[in-house]
Amino acid sequence: MAVVAGEGAVLVALKYLYPAVVFLYYLTSSVLASCTLQALKKTQDAQPERPSRRAVIYILGFFLSTYGAQLITLGTQSVIQRSAPLEHQVINYLSCILVFGILCIQLIESDTVVWFPFRGSWFIALLFELAIAILTAVNSRQANLSPYDILHITFFCLRLASLVILVAWTCFALWTNSNPSLFDEETQPLLQPNGEQPDAQAATGEHANSSSYGSTTQSDAEETHWERREREGKAELEKRLQKDGNWVEYAKGFKILLPYIWPVGNRHLQLRAAAVVLCMFASNALNVLIPRQTGIIMDTLNGKPGNPWTAVINLALLRLLASGSGVELIRQWLWLPVKHFSRENLSRASFSHVMKLSADFHDSKSSSDMMVAMQGGYSITNAVESLLFQTVPMLIDMCVAIAYLSVKFGPYEGLITVATGIVFITLAARLVAGTKNSSRKRQKAFTKEHAIRYGGLSSWQTVNMFNQVGYEDNRHANAVTARWLSETQWQIGWLLSTSLQTIILTVGLMASAFLAVFRIRSGQASPGQFAMLLMYWTQLTAPLQFFASLSKNMSDDFISAERLLALMKIKPSVANKLGARPLKFKRGDVQLDQVYFGYDKRKSILNGISLDVPAGTTVAFVGSTGAGKSTLLRLLQRDYDVTSGSIRIDGQDIRDVDSSSLRDRIGYVPQSALVFNDTIMNNVRYSRITASDEEVFEACRAARVHDKILGFPDGYETEVGEHGVKLSGGELQRLAIARALLKDPKIILLDEATAAVDNATERDIQKSLRVLCKGRTTFVVAHRLSTIRGAGIIAVVEHGQIIETGTHDELIALGGRYLELATGDTFRETEDSDDQSKVLDDANTLANDSCSERTTTETCKTHDENDQAKVPPESDGKSATGKRCQKEVDSDINSSAAENTDGSC
Repeated sequence: MAVVAGEGAVLVALKYLYPAVVFLYYLTSSVLASCTLQALKKTQDAQPERPSRRAVIYILGFFLSTYGAQLITLGTQSVIQRSAPLEHQVINYLSCILVFGILCIQLIESDTVVWFPFRGSWFIALLFELAIAILTAVNSRQANLSPYDILHITFFCLRLASLVILVAWTCFALWTNSNPSLFDEETQPLLQPNGEQPDAQAATGEHANSSSYGSTTQSDAEETHWERREREGKAELEKRLQKDGNWVEYAKGFKILLPYIWPVGNRHLQLRAAAVVLCMFASNALNVLIPRQTGIIMDTLNGKPGNPWTAVINLALLRLLASGSGVELIRQWLWLPVKHFSRENLSRASFSHVMKLSADFHDSKSSSDMMVAMQGGYSITNAVESLLFQTVPMLIDMCVAIAYLSVKFGPYEGLITVATGIVFITLAARLVAGTKNSSRKRQKAFTKEHAIRYGGLSSWQTVNMFNQVGYEDNRHANAVTARWLSETQWQIGWLLSTSLQTIILTVGLMASAFLAVFRIRSGQASPGQFAMLLMYWTQLTAPLQFFASLSKNMSDDFISAERLLALMKIKPSVANKLGARPLKFKRGDVQLDQVYFGYDKRKSILNGISLDVPAGTTVAFVGSTGAGKSTLLRLLQRDYDVTSGSIRIDGQDIRDVDSSSLRDRIGYVPQSALVFNDTIMNNVRYSRITASDEEVFEACRAARVHDKILGFPDGYETEVGEHGVKLSGGELQRLAIARALLKDPKIILLDEATAAVDNATERDIQKSLRVLCKGRTTFVVAHRLSTIRGAGIIAVVEHGQIIETGTHDELIALGGRYLELATGDTFRETEDSDDQSKVLDDANTLANDSCSERTTTETCKTHDENDQAKVPPESDGKSATGKRCQKEVDSDINSSAAENTDGSC
């Protein structure tokens, strides 16, 4: 290869284009591979690499060494001949070393290699090398070759040979990949890339952390709540990426949030957003003009034509425009309404959506997790702002800076700027990845410290009760020390990372400054341009540091946004039908027709409940715990929909009416009173927001809590505390009853409404409940006989079925399951009424009456056999009355029964 001074313009252009085209192809194809998840797919396929990565690295390293050898040859030739080497030739060699060096580093460090960016780069390189060789031979005018020319030709031939080998190997690999039958199972690796056997991995259902997107090796036993959320978010992100196939399709999944982010239909805000884009371009222009104006000032001071005072004033004006008092102020003023529109819309939409979801969702989700998910709207707006106001402007600034510096100071300056930027971003990305472990430890230590502090403060009463203040103090001190140590480790790592980045920038600036000084000394540039160069380098620092952490920040934003997207995609399981009409309440007749229901499809709670309840009737559901009594109340107000069967009010299926109109007619007093951390007045008034103070007072009087409230220092303005901790259980329950009274509903649901009150208070509440329930259809779940005795219908629920119905006296006379519940420990007795003693007396009287005409053992046995039909299947086959008869006859130890001459048992 002859080195001549008069190379053609086409050849010079090819030498400049060669590394630029290869780098642009590699960058574009790598981004495409990332967007289409090629690395993740290759990890899942776990196919053997063809060609071998190690062999490719060796060949590529040899390829790079030829450029280094040619640079050394050029330098030696320049020193000996005392002539500067051709600029475009040096740029070509240095640029190729930079570009193919990046490719080699990526091959060495990548866990999984996607080959088509590398293969394409080799093909492009071969074409350029051949074209350069042909044009160089055509333009050569030398008859005799110097030793330097021979060395250049030798290095070129070696480089060309290495490229031919890489290209040929690539073609062979493509052909073998298209014919997989050439490689039988014996050529496949026994172990997966992560070192686990495929069968074992499939059996356990586990995926290696090294092959999953953003996953880290973590012990489940040490996983904190924060780490679990992060891991689940990354897993969901990876799952949806695999389903969509690429990042473009993945991003399309967020289009359901677009109406909340972009002001659709709001022309005013859209014009503001367009003006923001114009401000962004104006800022880019100022970033060019300010360094240029600085150079003009320096040139005018050095004697060039122009007024330095005017130049200084122009610089001040440009700086003012670029500051927070100029274009940036206008941009912020224009963007604030658009920004708040997005955040407010997402906040309102997510809260409204969650509040409209059904009870099954709220019963299974943590409020903390829902709050975190709802905050994902901020992550979306942060991602949009990062792309719009940071990424795009900084890309423009960097491209303009490289082009402008190349024009002003020559291609060497542009090469230095590009090389510094690429090395800085590559090294910074590695350093950021290297600090992930220390950052994770820091976050874990911070979370642990917060948990110990919060647990100690929130559970102070327990700590004080068991005299463990010292223990908690030591735990907190240890957690603070651990957090401080982990934070120190993280800060040291971050400081080292920042210092290395600064060193790279300083080296690049020094190289640029040396080159600028050389050009100024040779008369090719002015001192003003040197000042301009320094300002440009100062402005390039921020974009480079931003790009170094861009991928991590965007990944975190997408993980947070993924939670919000998943939340917004959830549909309520209980929703109004299309065109549902309000409930037409007439009398309050309720019919339960073969109601089946289960919270989990694998287990049924209710198995064919049927019951007709006339208007104004009080129904009491009794039975053992877990029989499904409270579930019936939740179905009545349609917290859940029945699995099959129906619930009708005045002949209307509650699934066909508007849920809001249904719940307007229902008053619910739950087993555990639920209150807000607000005043008593606001908590009671919550059932009817428009109620006056006097109406609230009347409701509290009816619930027998008005005088108690007036005894508080702040009366009705007393704050009840979080979850009502400042009130007793009985006071909370009476507030719940007052709230139901204030609503004045047509159907009453009482779930253990008097469970937490004393007997004297219960008597008062029973009076108010009788007022509340008068003329209204009432459903009661209770374990106190005083509450149940007066019910018009008592339904005994066992194993999801109604096995007995009737009044109290009828069920006692029946002698079945209700009698067992009443005489056992299921019902709590009250001190004043001695209900259980009455039940036993009633049972004995009924038993004696039923046995008065039976004088023989056989007669009592016949009575027992007749009663068996009334006993539920799970009993031992004898009714309570029959058991007593049989016991007394068989044992013959009861003297009063033995001496009884009238034949009674």
